[in-house]
Amino acid sequence: MEISFEIGKTYANRDGSYEVVHLDAHSGTMIIRYLDSGEELEKDITFQARIWNNMQLEEQEAARRSAEEDARYQKGYGEAFVGLKEADFKTSTEGTTWRSRTGLAGHVALLASEGTPYTFVSWSIYRWPVAFLTHREDYEMAAFEMGTRKAKFTLEIDNHSLYYGFYVEKGDMLLDHEWDWPRLVQRLSSNEALRDILVCAEKEHDARFIGRQSQGDERFHFANGPEMGSQSLWDEQMASDLTIDERLAALQEIPIDHWGEIYVIGTMQKQDAIELGIDVAKPISEMFKALLPIYEAAVRAN
Repeated sequence: MEISFEIGKTYANRDGSYEVVHLDAHSGTMIIRYLDSGEELEKDITFQARIWNNMQLEEQEAARRSAEEDARYQKGYGEAFVGLKEADFKTSTEGTTWRSRTGLAGHVALLASEGTPYTFVSWSIYRWPVAFLTHREDYEMAAFEMGTRKAKFTLEIDNHSLYYGFYVEKGDMLLDHEWDWPRLVQRLSSNEALRDILVCAEKEHDARFIGRQSQGDERFHFANGPEMGSQSLWDEQMASDLTIDERLAALQEIPIDHWGEIYVIGTMQKQDAIELGIDVAKPISEMFKALLPIYEAAVRAN
């Protein structure tokens, strides 16, 4: 691979990125300026070209290995999914396959990964008609205790509807750094662009940004939450009647000793979901992609 340096262009060596300031073909040297420090140094053109070529090859090899690893993680994902059936719409999991990695959950994970820097993996929740999805690098912690501490995407079915969206919980204690809830709430409160994403999700994807709280050790999911003791913080059917700021203020008022739940949830009626066949995964994955900045704000420490 040949490289012809150009004045004003940016390259890199093992010490960092630099701009080419001057080229001297006669002496075979060039002056470079490091972007971080501003330091200018004279370097041998041939030697710097060799370093740059090696670094490019290393990046290509890393990308190849990453692609292989991604493919390994998602092997078989969605391969058996041809659409949801009438029998899938129930509050038990008996006889259903949609939660599996070869079913709807895996198919959504594949579509949600396309064109993004993320490789989503899915897992089903024992005896619940629920599946969660996270980026593979977040999976180990997210799957611990069914993902209580961590933000995740969710899929759920009951007798009448398919639910899908973003989900994060608050524990009934003083939360430490392992919990994504405080990080997300703080970033939403301070970042207007993130709040705008929630507004767009409600307008363009017919989602609802809702909050709930509860007390006790009873565990529940989205569809059965209200009957199991989870209390809505505002009218869930008319959630957008409140501004995002007003809803964030309500979330911040949840007592320390109460559980909290944030959902950005979309709903599809049973018949509509069945009629879409395999394409039911498309609007779900599109909404997940639209909510990726919210996911990032929750799970990334920096």
